Amino acid sequence: MPSPCQGNSPEPNVSAAGNGTQTVSLDGLLEAAARRHRAADGANDFLPFLLHETRDRLSLSCVVLWKTHQREVASLGWLGDSEPDADTQSKVASVGVGDVAVLPAESSSDRRRLLAGATLVGDHELVLDVTESDQAVDEDLLIQLADVFADLQRRRMLERHLQHSDRENSLAALVAQLHGSLDPQVIANTLATDGAAVLDCRRVAVARRIGSRRWELAATTGVSQPNQRSDAARQICQWVEGAASGTPDENAAGRVIVPLGESKRWQDATWAAVFENEAEFSESQLSHIDQICRHAVIGFANSDTLARSTFAGQLSRMWRSVLRPRAAMLLLVPALALVALWLVPAELRIEVYGELVPVSRRFVFAPDDGTIADIFVDDGGEVTADMTLCVLENEDLQVQREAIDGELATAVARLAAIDAMRGDRDARNDTQLSAEQVELTEKTASLTRQAQILNQRIADLKVVARMDGQVFGDRLKQLLFGRPVQRGQYLFEVADPKSGWQLDLRVPEADARHVLNAIASSDTNLLVSFALETSPETFRQTHLQSLAASTELDAAGTLSTLAVAQVDGEGFQDQRPGSGVVAYISCGRFSAGYVWFRKVIEFVQRNTWL
Repeated sequence: MPSPCQGNSPEPNVSAAGNGTQTVSLDGLLEAAARRHRAADGANDFLPFLLHETRDRLSLSCVVLWKTHQREVASLGWLGDSEPDADTQSKVASVGVGDVAVLPAESSSDRRRLLAGATLVGDHELVLDVTESDQAVDEDLLIQLADVFADLQRRRMLERHLQHSDRENSLAALVAQLHGSLDPQVIANTLATDGAAVLDCRRVAVARRIGSRRWELAATTGVSQPNQRSDAARQICQWVEGAASGTPDENAAGRVIVPLGESKRWQDATWAAVFENEAEFSESQLSHIDQICRHAVIGFANSDTLARSTFAGQLSRMWRSVLRPRAAMLLLVPALALVALWLVPAELRIEVYGELVPVSRRFVFAPDDGTIADIFVDDGGEVTADMTLCVLENEDLQVQREAIDGELATAVARLAAIDAMRGDRDARNDTQLSAEQVELTEKTASLTRQAQILNQRIADLKVVARMDGQVFGDRLKQLLFGRPVQRGQYLFEVADPKSGWQLDLRVPEADARHVLNAIASSDTNLLVSFALETSPETFRQTHLQSLAASTELDAAGTLSTLAVAQVDGEGFQDQRPGSGVVAYISCGRFSAGYVWFRKVIEFVQRNTWL
């Protein structure tokens, strides 16, 4: 019997009779128990609180509630110094309704024991068993209390009966739903959703066998379409696979896994149910689980019978027709084609796109923040090393230099004044002047370094060519003149077409592995066939020179790897840098089926578990 909270409730009406019997009113006792019950947040049952008040207010050493039926006695709860005496249960069963039986004390030190009977239901009776402590108990009050406890116990029994009836009705409705559809997915969803509500458990999941040892999640509580790649789905499938293989999870408290097969063996089960609860399942819940699973097995068996009678029968007829000579010949041709695709080798060539660029080239970036004040080159113009390309202006740098020059001049003048004052023999503050002189000397050195840095930054605002070549950029003067730029911003490119040409190719991330595997397995550079987009009819060949060690985003916003292949300079004199190129990198020989259907195979591999 749970102990209610001990509230600080006022005493009920209590008076002492002249014969040593204490007089406690029933109303006062019920009021005190009601206050204690209200003080206990979340408590629904009033009977334990009244039992506590009965023991405390009547100063009893022990109080017991018995239920009797045809000489059988069972304890409903007790409070006291010791557990109820089982040897006196025969005396409890003999107490009549509305009577008070007093058990005689065996010795002078023993306390008096009183038994009061009341009708419970039919021939079921309730007996209030009290053991006095220091005060005698009023027998009339004891009979009244027995009637009150009997009434509270009847309410208990009625509430439990209603709960059991509601659960049985919900169970019957669930069984009807399990038999109401022949769609296995509907049956799985019903079992997962309504089964958790009927069992009052945390979650019910249904798994479907997809292989000899593999399972997939078909339905779970609160989820209509479970994600097979989620952590929860993978965990549930691992539990089912472990139970099916005979190695269940050791931490399986509050979890029941049942194979949904007629033989109740995992070898024959196509479906499985996982029941999860916060605590261990009760005997009543386990009984309901067994009943639900039996009906779920029947529902899945009926759906399987329907499936065999339709689809499987058609497959059987198709198989018999395949065995006929004419049909066998029709199937032999595609079978031979599949074998040829598997056995005949073909060259795997990875298609890549890129551009034709000079070998020697430099990208020109803005050396600092500023505005382009002048630009001296045009697109395609010839330049030589150290030739001025453009000039930037930065007013902030000019202001900073003027400020530093002013501070530097002030510091130098003050140093000269201090030297003049130190030469005067009448000066009495040589110590102070010496400290100021040291401070000004350090400040002068710092300002000098700052001035040098600013001068260098200002000088760098004049951008010069670092090599001989041509300038390549779209509408340079129109787009760059007077334009504000930031440090590191791309301006244009200087390249030397006379230095030779190379292909800058972008290998897609999905195809990079084939190129890497071919490089690792080949002793020579990979063959590259390419054609310029300006002359697609002419294919040329070269060899792959290098493949970048990292992957980066290209201009199209996709992941790719830079591959470089040098080409013979002859025949490209009239080409423009940046011309588009379509190239094919030879990566070895594979089966023709894989070469031709590689994209489809890789798509299936990326989107399935194959």
